[in-house]
Amino acid sequence: YGLLRITILVIPKVIFLLEKQINKQLTFRYDIAKGYVQGEEDIKCLIGQIAGHEKVYLEINKILERNKQEAMKELGLMQRDYPDIVTAVKTRQAVQTVLNTASETLRFMISGGIVDKNEGAELQKVLFEKKQLATLPPTIEPPTAQDLLHNVMWLQNDKNQIEYIQKKAKILYYDYGDIIFDEGELPQGIHLIVSGMVLSSSSPIFTSSSYTDYLVTGAIIGELNCLTKQEMEYGVTCETAVQTCFISIDDLLEAFDTFLEPPSLEYKIWLKLALDVTLKTFKENLPNQDWSYKVCVQFSNMYVLDVPNHTKCDIYDGAMDDVILVHGAVQDCQLGQRYCAPCILPKTCHQVQGTASATKLLVIRTTEHGARKSTETCSSICHYHSTRRHGEKVLENLKLAN
Repeated sequence: YGLLRITILVIPKVIFLLEKQINKQLTFRYDIAKGYVQGEEDIKCLIGQIAGHEKVYLEINKILERNKQEAMKELGLMQRDYPDIVTAVKTRQAVQTVLNTASETLRFMISGGIVDKNEGAELQKVLFEKKQLATLPPTIEPPTAQDLLHNVMWLQNDKNQIEYIQKKAKILYYDYGDIIFDEGELPQGIHLIVSGMVLSSSSPIFTSSSYTDYLVTGAIIGELNCLTKQEMEYGVTCETAVQTCFISIDDLLEAFDTFLEPPSLEYKIWLKLALDVTLKTFKENLPNQDWSYKVCVQFSNMYVLDVPNHTKCDIYDGAMDDVILVHGAVQDCQLGQRYCAPCILPKTCHQVQGTASATKLLVIRTTEHGARKSTETCSSICHYHSTRRHGEKVLENLKLAN
C-alpha cells in the first residue's frame, strides 16, 4: 500500500519532467530548422556573387531551394503536430527580434548624437535585462481566426475594419489533398490560414520559372490577385487538414469602398505587398546589409505611388532615397529603357511612364516633405481607385441594361 501511494505521487512528476524534456527537444528542433531555412535564403542571395559560372549558379540555386522547401515542410508538419509549442517558439523569437531592433536603433541614435552616451548606456542595460528576463512558457495556445485577423498588417488593429471583415468572413475547412484553387483561375477572394499547411506551386506557363512554397498558420493567399483582378499565377493544394478564414473578392471590394479615408484599406494592402517585394529585392541585390532592420527604421518614410498605364511620373526629385518597382512595368522617358517588377530603379532615371496595368512604385524618402507627400499621394491613390471602381460599376450596369 505504501509503495502504491509513492507511485501515485511520483508518476505525475515523472510525466511532467518527460513532457518538459520533450518540449525542450522539439523547441530546439524547430529553432534549428528555422535557422537552416534562414541560412539557405541568405546563401541564395550571396551565391550569385560567388559562383563564377551561370550553370554552376543555377545548379546550386536549385539545390538550395530544394533543401529549403524540405525544411519548410518539416516546419509546417511540426506546426500541425505541436501547435502550442511552435506558437511559443514563434512568440519568443518575435520578442527577441523586437528587443534586438530596439537595441540596434539605440546604437544608431547614440552614434548620431541623438541620445547622450551616458543615457544610452543606461538604456542598453535596461534592454539587456529585458532580454535576460524575456522568458515565456514552453507552450502557448495557438491563435484563433479572430486573433490572426488582429495581427493582419493591413488591418493594423483597426477595430472598425476588423469588425467589418469578421462579419463578412467565412471559416472554411479542407482535407488533405484538397485543391483550394488552380493556376489560371480568376481570384475568388483572400484566404487567411488559421491552421494546417498548404503547398503553393506554379509552372512556367504562368510565371517566368516554376516554384514551390509551403505556407502555414498566419499566411495570407490571394491578396495581389484580388487587387489586380488577374488570373492566379499559382495553385494551392492542402498538405494537411486546413482551416482558413475566407473573404470573398466582392466583400473585399465593398470594404475598399467603405474604408476610403486615408490611408485606405486598399492602399494598406498595396503597402504591405510592396514592403514584402522591396525587402526581398534589397536582399537579393544588396545582400551584405541588414535590410530587415533598415526597412523597419525607414517605414514611416515609405509610401506607394500609383503609375497608371501610359501616364508619366517624376521620380528621384532630390528627396527620394530609393524607388522600387514592386508591380507592373515602366519605361524610362529619357533613355527608353524598360523595367519590369521587381527591381530597384537606377538613380539616373528621373521620369518614367507606366507600361502595364496596376503599376506600383515604393518610394523611400527621408525628409519632412516626403512625409507630407506620402499623405497627399495616399489621398490621390484612394480617389483614383474609388473613381475607377465607380466607372467599372457604371459599365457593368450599362452591360446589364443592354
